[in-house]
Amino acid sequence: MSGVLAAVDLGSGSEAVLASAEVVARALKLPLVAMHVVADGYLRSAPRRFAEVWEPELEPLFERASAALGRLAHKKLERLAPEGAELKLPHGNPTQEVAAEARHHALAVLASEGSTPLERVARGGVSRYLMHRGEVPVLSVRPDRPLERLGRLGVAVDDSSASLAALRVASRLAEAAGGELVAFHLVSVGPQSCCVPQYLPPEALEAADLDRRAEAALREALDYQGPLVVARGEEIEGLLELSHEHGVDLLALGSKAKSSHWTRLGRSV
Repeated sequence: MSGVLAAVDLGSGSEAVLASAEVVARALKLPLVAMHVVADGYLRSAPRRFAEVWEPELEPLFERASAALGRLAHKKLERLAPEGAELKLPHGNPTQEVAAEARHHALAVLASEGSTPLERVARGGVSRYLMHRGEVPVLSVRPDRPLERLGRLGVAVDDSSASLAALRVASRLAEAAGGELVAFHLVSVGPQSCCVPQYLPPEALEAADLDRRAEAALREALDYQGPLVVARGEEIEGLLELSHEHGVDLLALGSKAKSSHWTRLGRSV
């Protein structure tokens, strides 16, 4: 893996993405690659799109317009990117170009889409696409909350393979940054609950020591002996509350490749 990829659209969230990527790249001792895709597909497809009425003498004009967009994008990315970052500005479809580039890196950093979990699912975006492909770890950054340090990392765990993958990534990152790692697991047993511990036998769900049994089962399944907080809660809201309570700088979640539905925590988030 060649480095940490920061993919930006040059909008309001770009500075937060680049700053966060720099923090991670420094911790992992990896080069930082800043990328912006010049989305000039409409210009490039004009001869085909307007084939019946196309005027060949317009072709140089469209080519110059595409080149001008590229120059402007390069100037802005150069101004925003941290010193020493490698700049990449391909032309094409942002999702396809970023996904292809991300496969060559240890981590991809992008802006989150939307301000609430439901809005982020509905709006989708490049970050959501990469998360569900499951080919590379993705750090999703809110424009108003850039990552400033890696003092304490949290990771959501359950008994799934996606959860184990998230735990491994978070462990490596915490070790490289010299930070702490704490694992979170939500348990709920109501009829409409998201986080029923299905890895336990049915009779255990009625036991008074359910949380202790859940912790023991998870430690064995994940082969993990570090800090593990088992709490009652529901989906992402419960995780965010735990993260705030424990002062977590970054929360790692497992993603089920090629899924577009939110299911039980850790399997697809």
